[in-house]
Amino acid sequence: MKKIKCTLSNTLSELHITKNKLAVESKVRPNTITDIANNKAQAVNFDTLVKILAALEIIANDNNINRDFNVTDVFIYVDE
Repeated sequence: MKKIKCTLSNTLSELHITKNKLAVESKVRPNTITDIANNKAQAVNFDTLVKILAALEIIANDNNINRDFNVTDVFIYVDE
């Protein structure tokens, strides 16, 4: 059986940022970011996902990291 797995924690580690920093930059509730990062979110609104991805790009650019972000930087679909 397949499931959706969160990869956000890996992305945050790669950028050397905290969940709170992402929450502030994305204007998404810290609890929501924590739930997503800890694979506890039951659902994620597309608007929330877009805010997270946009914030990741801003943070990367601010740190001179030239990288594009996409959905797989937050979630992947894998075998259980």
